[in-house]
Amino acid sequence: MSRRADIDFTFENPITVSAIMRALSPTGWSPVEPLGVSFFIEDDGDIDWETGDAEDANFIIASLDAPDNTDKATGVSLYNESTGRGGTLLIFSGRTQVSFTPSIDRKSLHEDIPRMTDIAWYLNQLVFPLVHIGLSGYEARDLLD
Repeated sequence: MSRRADIDFTFENPITVSAIMRALSPTGWSPVEPLGVSFFIEDDGDIDWETGDAEDANFIIASLDAPDNTDKATGVSLYNESTGRGGTLLIFSGRTQVSFTPSIDRKSLHEDIPRMTDIAWYLNQLVFPLVHIGLSGYEARDLLD
């Protein structure tokens, strides 16, 4: 069995990746992770993650927000260098549904139960900045698949 932890965010209006990044950057979050910038743009239902150079982060974010891509699912890495933790941010077609999956040095709930994710830590990191750009709700879970 595997474990799945994620947080699904709902926005009042369509949101851009760049707006999310601007909201989260003052608290240390960035699309640049140790491997560079991991991202994808859905192509005919296929999702193929790519890695770009850190210095291309702004260009990559702009390409995710390009008018040709607003009806496609896109994704990008989200990383906080000061904590060494991060994950993937998936932005679905329509741009009002966004999902975050902790996958880079996932914070466990407690050392005695490392398989469970400290979802509250991630909520404290992400929700407050996103409320200011139209977050209307979220659903968080950590389940065995």
